[in-house]
Amino acid sequence: MNSNIQDIFAKNRSEESPDDNWEEFIIPPFINKLGIKTQTKAIVINGGRGSGKTTLLRYFCHASQFSSKRPHTLPSDALSHIGLYWRADTNFLNSFIGGEQSKKTWSNAFEHVLACELTKEIIKALRNLNCNEERIAQYGGLDTLDLSELQDFDDSVGSTLYDLEQFLTSSRRQLSVWVNNLDTSARPKFLPAHDFLIAFIETLQYQLPYLSNSTFAVFIDEYENLREEQQCFINGLLKHGSSPLIYNIAMKRNGWITQKTLGLESIQPVSDYIEIDIEKAISLNFELFSAELLFFRLHQNNVQPLSINPISLENLRSIEHLDKRYDDDEYRLKITNSAAKLFPRINERTACKLILNNTQLKKTLLKNISKALINRSSKIPAESFVNDDFPEASIIMPALIHRKKEKPNELLKEFSNLKNNENRFSPNNDLIQNNLFGCVNSIYIDSGKPSILFSGFSSLTVMSKGNIRYFLELIHRAFSHISSEKHYVEPEEQALAIKSASESILRSVKGSGIYGPQLYEFIYTLGSIFRELHRSLTQSEPEVNHFTISNGLTNELSKYLLEAEKWSVLSISPETKMKASGSLSSDYILNPIFAPFFQISFRKKRSIELKVTQLKTMLEGSQEERDALVRTIKDSFSKNNPNYDLFIMEPSDAE
Repeated sequence: MNSNIQDIFAKNRSEESPDDNWEEFIIPPFINKLGIKTQTKAIVINGGRGSGKTTLLRYFCHASQFSSKRPHTLPSDALSHIGLYWRADTNFLNSFIGGEQSKKTWSNAFEHVLACELTKEIIKALRNLNCNEERIAQYGGLDTLDLSELQDFDDSVGSTLYDLEQFLTSSRRQLSVWVNNLDTSARPKFLPAHDFLIAFIETLQYQLPYLSNSTFAVFIDEYENLREEQQCFINGLLKHGSSPLIYNIAMKRNGWITQKTLGLESIQPVSDYIEIDIEKAISLNFELFSAELLFFRLHQNNVQPLSINPISLENLRSIEHLDKRYDDDEYRLKITNSAAKLFPRINERTACKLILNNTQLKKTLLKNISKALINRSSKIPAESFVNDDFPEASIIMPALIHRKKEKPNELLKEFSNLKNNENRFSPNNDLIQNNLFGCVNSIYIDSGKPSILFSGFSSLTVMSKGNIRYFLELIHRAFSHISSEKHYVEPEEQALAIKSASESILRSVKGSGIYGPQLYEFIYTLGSIFRELHRSLTQSEPEVNHFTISNGLTNELSKYLLEAEKWSVLSISPETKMKASGSLSSDYILNPIFAPFFQISFRKKRSIELKVTQLKTMLEGSQEERDALVRTIKDSFSKNNPNYDLFIMEPSDAE
C-alpha cells in the first residue's frame, strides 16, 4: 500500500474542504427522507460535533449544486431549490450587546449582517450557476440586470450586480468599524434583512425568467452559538418563511437557548419545522456507509488495498443508485466484508488463545489465578487451572475462583473433566458467553496492554456511534500502523492506534463549550469508575458503561447533562428497566469513542445507579474527592479491594 495512506484520512473536518463538495460527497441512505429539495417549511438538523451536518448543508447549497465539476447541462430541477449557506461569525455577533446601545439597535445590526451576508450568497449562487460559457448561454443575463429598485433601501446600492457587491462589502466593513468604535463612529444605516432579500429575489425572478419558480433556502450553521435575542429573530424567520425564501438551521443537540420569537409566539415542531437527527438517521446503516466512505477515499487517491475495488465512485455520488446500494444484501456483504479484510477482528475466543500463547499475558493470567487461590485459602497450583486445549475456560478462572459460591476444589474437578465430558465450561454454555469479554479485557488491563477486543472494522463503527469525524480519526490512526508489505492492519496495531485516537478525542473535550473542563473531569472520573468495575475480581458486573440517576436532578446538574449530550459526551435513552416505584428514568451512556482509552466495553450491556451527590462530585469536586468517589463505588461492588491505582495515567498534552 501507499506509505502515505494515513494522510488520506487526516482531513476529517468539513472546514478543511472547499465549499464545493460535489465530488467529495457520498449520498447518505437517509437523503430521500429529508425532503429538502421540495420543502415548504423550515428544516432543523441536529447532531453531535463531527456528525456531518456542515457537509450535508454544503452539498445542498449552490457551490455544490451548481458545481463546475457537474455536467454543463444541469438537471431540470436544479433551480427549483437554491441553497444559501451561512455560518455566523460568533465572535463578532457575541459582541452585539451593551456599549450604551439599545436592544433594538443591536437587533437591527444583526439584521444588517444577515442582509449583507445572504445577499452576497445569492450573488455567489448566480455566478456559480453561470460558471462557464455553456451555462451562460443557457442562463446568463447577469450583465443586464437593473437593480435600481433596491435604491429604495439605500441610495448607494447602485444598479448593477457589481455595484451591489461593492455596496454590500462596504456596508459590512462599516458595521465592523462602528462596533469597534461605538463612542466615536456614527452608526451606519441598517438594512432590514428579510425585506431586502425578498426585494432582491423578486427583482431577479422578474428579470431572469429561469429563476421565476426558484425557492431560495437559507441554511444557518452552528445556530447554537447565536445569542438568545439573535435566536429569537431567526426563530421568527423559521416560523414565517415561505417560498421564495425559506430558512433552515443546523445545530448540536440541545442547541436551542430559546424557541421564542421576537413576537408573542414560539416556534413549534411539526407545525413550523421538521426536525432531523442526522446521527439517528444514519445509524441503521452506519457500518455500510462507513465502509463506502473508506473505499471512496482510497479510490479517489488511487490506492488499491484489495485485488478488486468493491465500490464505484459514480454510484456513491448518485441519488439514482441509492436503493441499489442499501436494498441489496449481496452488495452490503461485499462492501462490509472487504472492510473487515482491511481491519480484521479478534473475537473473545481467539483472544483467549492469544493470551495463552503470549508470555506476558499468560503470566498475568496465572498471577490473577494465584491471587484468587490465596484469597480463597487454597493451595492448588495456579497452573492447574490453565489448559491450552481449553482457553475459554482457563481465562474465566480468576473470576470464578474469587466468587464465594464457587469452591476451588470443585472448580478444578469440573475443569479436569472437561476433556471427557461436556459441562458448564463448554464453549457454548452461558457461563463462558456471559463472562468471556470481561475476563479477557481485564487481563489486558492488568498487563498494561491495549485490549485486542477493540480490533475489527465493525468495532470501529460501533465506537464511532454514527459520528463521521470519529470514524475518520480512528481510520487515520489505524492506517498509520500499516506496513508496506501488508494489505491490512494487524489487530494488535489497531488496538494501539484506536487507543491513541480515543485519547486525542478525550483531550479535545476540554474545549467543548463553557463547561468543557467540567465535562472532561466528568468523563475521566466516570471512565475510571467503569474501568475499575471492569477489573472486578469476580467479574460479576462485566461491561458496565452507562448509568442511571437514583433521585431528582437539580437544575444545575441537568444543565451539565444537557451540555454533555450536546457535545456528544453522553447519549440519553429511556431506561431499559423500570424502577421499583414504577417510574421510568433515563440511561446515560458514555460515548463509546472513549472506551478504548479506559479499556472498557464499547457495548451497551450493564449500568450502575449514581446518586445526585456523586454526579455533582464528578463535575465539580476536587481531584481528591473524585478519587475517593471511584474507590467508594468500586468498594460497593466488591469487598475485595486490592491496592490498585484507581486513576490511569492522564492523557498527555502532546500528540
